[in-house]
Amino acid sequence: MVVIRKLYGVAALLMICEWMCTAQAQGSHNTLETSLHQLFSEMVQSGSDAIKEDLCESIAANLDSLLHDPATFDHPFDVLKNLGKIYSPDRRIRFYTWNLQYRERSNRYYGFIQYKPKEGEVPLVYRLYDDSDNTEDPEDAVLNHESWYGALIYEIVEQMHNGITYYITLGYDPCDLFISRKIIDVLHFEEGTEPVFGHPFFREGNDVHSRIVFEYSAKVQMALNWVSSLNMIVFDHLSPERPSYTGNYQFYGPDFSYDGFKFENGFWNLTEDIDIRNIPE
Repeated sequence: MVVIRKLYGVAALLMICEWMCTAQAQGSHNTLETSLHQLFSEMVQSGSDAIKEDLCESIAANLDSLLHDPATFDHPFDVLKNLGKIYSPDRRIRFYTWNLQYRERSNRYYGFIQYKPKEGEVPLVYRLYDDSDNTEDPEDAVLNHESWYGALIYEIVEQMHNGITYYITLGYDPCDLFISRKIIDVLHFEEGTEPVFGHPFFREGNDVHSRIVFEYSAKVQMALNWVSSLNMIVFDHLSPERPSYTGNYQFYGPDFSYDGFKFENGFWNLTEDIDIRNIPE
């Protein structure tokens, strides 16, 4: 009986220690989350572009430190309303994105990825550096986490091809005062750990692109979403207000028709004039 009592005592002590460690970690997460919330609030309220940049770098530094704790992969970060957070369907990736809007209404994007190479492994952490202003031929460029074509990621579609998992990301870029963008990008990991953005997946007629960038008037909204019932990425078809505005994307907007990309034979193939009536939700 004495031995059993001792074993119960040891087990109880271990449970208490585990609970205390979890509570301490949770308390630390909450403290850092509160600090990040304050930094985001200061960034949004600041009227100085230089101060906003400094605050975003402070946010990035604090978030980088925080995300290296594996427990944060499942932490909700509910307090951080200015931070976009989204999991991939297989829950091996979690994206974090936010934007800095300058006084003249242009934007810079910041982001992180937590990635589990295998289920149960400690997540790897990558900071994403927005280099979209310097990206030549963005629809054909293959990039990495240090040359990311920045956007606010709001949806992820998982696609397996030739034994590799590709993550199709849908993103929003409120570019500037005149133009907004929606972006279909693709992420995979080379050699299991190195993030690569862009892949020659998207076929439009005879052309194949590594990502798709839509530009349209900042005065309107464009739909771009995964529709599971069609197994397709569906989006508004964009047209100029007048023929004379062709190529001037600040005058483009939805024309009440819809197109989509569907994965077949190793490519996301463009399908035009989709009938989206009576689609099951």
